[in-house]
Amino acid sequence: MRSDLGQLALDLVRGAFMELYLTPKPGLVDLNDSGSHRDLSLHTMEASLRIVSRYLADLGDSLGQGEELAAQVRLGMAAEKTMLETLGTNCHKGYIFLSGLLLCASSGVPPREEGALSRAVALLAARFFSDADQPESNGSRARSAYRAGGVRGEALAGFPSLFDAALPAFRGEIASGGNRGSAVYAMLGRLMATVEDTTALHRCGMQGLTMLREDGRTLELMVAQRRDFIGFLAQRNERYVSLNLTMGGVADMLALSFAWLSYTGELELATEQD
Repeated sequence: MRSDLGQLALDLVRGAFMELYLTPKPGLVDLNDSGSHRDLSLHTMEASLRIVSRYLADLGDSLGQGEELAAQVRLGMAAEKTMLETLGTNCHKGYIFLSGLLLCASSGVPPREEGALSRAVALLAARFFSDADQPESNGSRARSAYRAGGVRGEALAGFPSLFDAALPAFRGEIASGGNRGSAVYAMLGRLMATVEDTTALHRCGMQGLTMLREDGRTLELMVAQRRDFIGFLAQRNERYVSLNLTMGGVADMLALSFAWLSYTGELELATEQD
């Protein structure tokens, strides 16, 4: 029988593939195009996620063997190195950190206890950031320039974008009579409106983040009103590409959201209710 930890590791991979294949998503790689990522393709992203899959499997084994946090950090660093050397890109670097943190934190709390897991994520992130030397990156430069929390703030706060934004949006849409398809886009809209996306800040400054948040609120409203939100997103993709705007932080949190809803069984339940 597969362990609970092993199941979550598999669902974290599944969630990332579901995020990749969700179409359309403004500025991001999907089944239609590469959005604002001229250096990426669907094939590259799939290859990257195969590396993520191996990493999460190894991470689950490490946790199952009771190894220390330092061993799990080394696995993450090795996965980042393999991704960069193999593909010439670090397209899933953020997801390696976020998914790894969620999996590590889950090993010490009862299954599916979201409040306890959020607190465990925050505590583990505090340990990680106090112990680890953090190299400079586009995200760190954006955090400094715009005084933004970014992925670091998200982790230290226990993933509020997942537990307090995305999941309630999905569940609320289902409760109001929506289906899995509309609930997924309600979740995307909420994340666009709330995530402090340093990728958007790095590329387009505060104007880009403001546009992202306004579009997220519009998307949520269109989903609730049963309007043509797919057409809206396709049109916004053209605009994002013209501005070189994207939303890597939103994509990572969306993947985590898919993963958690798959792990809880809510995605399958919503499909049965369609």
